[in-house]
Amino acid sequence: MPGDLSSFVNSTIYTRESVANVCIAGMKLGTGYVAPTFNGKDGAASNDPGGLFGWLIYSRSNTAYYNPAKGTTSDKYISYTTPTELVGDLNKLTGVTYCLVSNTAVGGTHGFFEQNAANSIVPRNTGNEFLYAINYMAYGGNLVVVGSTTGLEQYVADTDNQFDIVIDKDFDPGVAKWIITKPYTTGIYASVADTAGQTGNGYTMANFTNLFGSSSLVTGTTVANRIFNVYGVKAITDQDTSSLIANTKITYSIPAVSDVGGFFTRTKNLNQLYLTVGGLDRSTVLNGNIINPITWGDTLKTTLRNNKVNFFVNYNPKFLGSDLVGATASSSISVNDRIGPSKLRSALTQAIETIALKYLFEINNATTRSQVVTEIQTAMDPFSPFLDTTKTQIICDETNNTDNTSTLGIRVIVQPILGIDSFVIDVVFTQ
Repeated sequence: MPGDLSSFVNSTIYTRESVANVCIAGMKLGTGYVAPTFNGKDGAASNDPGGLFGWLIYSRSNTAYYNPAKGTTSDKYISYTTPTELVGDLNKLTGVTYCLVSNTAVGGTHGFFEQNAANSIVPRNTGNEFLYAINYMAYGGNLVVVGSTTGLEQYVADTDNQFDIVIDKDFDPGVAKWIITKPYTTGIYASVADTAGQTGNGYTMANFTNLFGSSSLVTGTTVANRIFNVYGVKAITDQDTSSLIANTKITYSIPAVSDVGGFFTRTKNLNQLYLTVGGLDRSTVLNGNIINPITWGDTLKTTLRNNKVNFFVNYNPKFLGSDLVGATASSSISVNDRIGPSKLRSALTQAIETIALKYLFEINNATTRSQVVTEIQTAMDPFSPFLDTTKTQIICDETNNTDNTSTLGIRVIVQPILGIDSFVIDVVFTQ
């Protein structure tokens, strides 16, 4: 019987950062749970229990190593704060089934890894899902593993926490549509593979018109400014996997979307999300190497920027050299097309709407409007490091309101510190 997955998070080869202010990331890794059956005692699974999510449900609810069970087969999500917790759940499958690794002697098509040579293993689909998870958690973020968007929704309902990011490795239409209605969640996507290439190594983004189910959503400052596309492939070479099978190593490559998700955690911890996730201080890669960076003067940079696909710069060390958001290509780039200002706009809108709602049922007159302006000024103080405060305008007066009406209008004009363009937030609430 093979060993366990501890090699993958061994501190000698796996660096993990510790952060105080974590990002909460959702990842659909597998599908809904289906109880597995096995070929003989300790044999390989005859059916797919639902990818990584399914195997985790099985491990936590049906293995004798958890008594009492750690969860139930009806759980919709599983939340992890460390990769060690995830590996610990999966290691309970050792001694139960050959799902962690298979070879010609034991077979099985629903496992994690396959021994393809005497001293080598390769990931299968579920193994790749596991690799996406531990690569993200290396940066200190919390991970919620689901088999469907129902799990994402259930997590929000149970915890009252919002997802900072959702990492979508498979261009799942359900995940894309879920993001539409979550105004403070950013979706991270790999670029589309070219004909002979790998996902994350193509120059274009996914067809978000199809993913969203509407062409009206691919422009503007609704969901489009929360889509972050990445041209980047991360490779790991000859990583020791001796705890799984003695004297073996693994070489693999995956799109760097998990690492970009990690950059969001790193940037949030630095309190710089309203600036950018790019740059040397925020976006160098842990535990691997980006194999498709571009030089700063490469003409490919213009192609990628016009396609709203972000890229890594061939520097030592390599880092993310672009921070654009978007769900459709365009050569016109404004302040709304950068992740920091986009998140800043969302946060300011939330703060302003909260204040507007408070005053909605007060008499709309000069006194009330003055109070609104004062409170918005106070609410914007924490954002001042990210704004050119000399150019901030808060307008709530007779120019956009009428005395004693049931409608309250507020206009705020701000200029992000990293941009030369201003953006406008208009909030109009009616009783």
